Amino acid sequence: MPTDTLVQIRDIAGKPGTKQRGFITVGETPMGPIQFPLVIISGTKPGPKLCITAGVHATEYPAIDALLRTITELDPATLAGTVIAVPVVNSMMFRTRSPFLSPIDGLNLNRTFPGSADGTISETLAHILLNEVVMQADFHIDCHGGDLPELLLPYCGYPMQGKREVDEHGEAMARLYSPRIVALYREGSTLPPTKGSLVNEAARRGIPAILTESGCAGGLDPAHVEIHRNGTRNVMRYLKMIPGEPVIRGDRMMAKDQFVVSARRGGLLRLAIAVGDELKKGDLIAEVCDVFGETVEKITAPRDGIARIIWTPKAVNTGEPIVKCWIAEKAPSFAPTDKFVA
Repeated sequence: MPTDTLVQIRDIAGKPGTKQRGFITVGETPMGPIQFPLVIISGTKPGPKLCITAGVHATEYPAIDALLRTITELDPATLAGTVIAVPVVNSMMFRTRSPFLSPIDGLNLNRTFPGSADGTISETLAHILLNEVVMQADFHIDCHGGDLPELLLPYCGYPMQGKREVDEHGEAMARLYSPRIVALYREGSTLPPTKGSLVNEAARRGIPAILTESGCAGGLDPAHVEIHRNGTRNVMRYLKMIPGEPVIRGDRMMAKDQFVVSARRGGLLRLAIAVGDELKKGDLIAEVCDVFGETVEKITAPRDGIARIIWTPKAVNTGEPIVKCWIAEKAPSFAPTDKFVA
């Protein structure tokens, strides 16, 4: 879907061979406007429009840092097409270091799309981001990671829409971005699309949009940043926006299901596993001890799986989640070909 048309979003207008930047106003607090930063990088050659967002959950820092580095490093003189970048979507969460939920209206932005033009701050932000920014693009990457209480295994997901061309692009992008785990979400399956998420709403409107996850617990590990940077470059090569060919290194695992293991007793949690561990049914996950040091529960894996999220709190209550696991199998072989390239 190459195009020569320039992007203009409100008063920020793309110009060939340049980077244009500014702020988009969403609403106001009693102390002033709520805005998000926007960068339009316009190449000197025709090509697709790629929107990249980060900071929908604004304490997932590796995603934000990776996009900031991408913005800095991209050279408009060698770029084909246009990159539309929003490095910090949720500025109020970024400012207040708030995980998951907006400190203003208590909503999870990634469960709020398509939003509303006359709703709360999160609903208005969702409406503006989707309709004024993402819908200007031909392709979309939404960068995430483990939020403040989450240790997370990197993966990439795409919500299948039953539209061949869109789904082929979406699956290709997800496979090329992820270092290993790929999740293709389908209605009516054990892995349904996430209602209200940005990528699901974009894909429903015909834009191949992938969710990318890399990062842990409010950290800024360079390795997690590099996963996002490498994935972005690989997708851009696939779209012929930058020189080079896309490369898939190592086997891909296709997620088929997931399950959560919770504590049934309260106390201090002593973990016996790490993110990414491949568990067998009956493997010890953790022990819970009471305030006298006695072990009151041994938590074991109810089935085989791969530890994808470990929650960081070590003082647990009855019913609180300890780990979420993928059930995955080796993905069918895949190699991008010209039929996928825009």
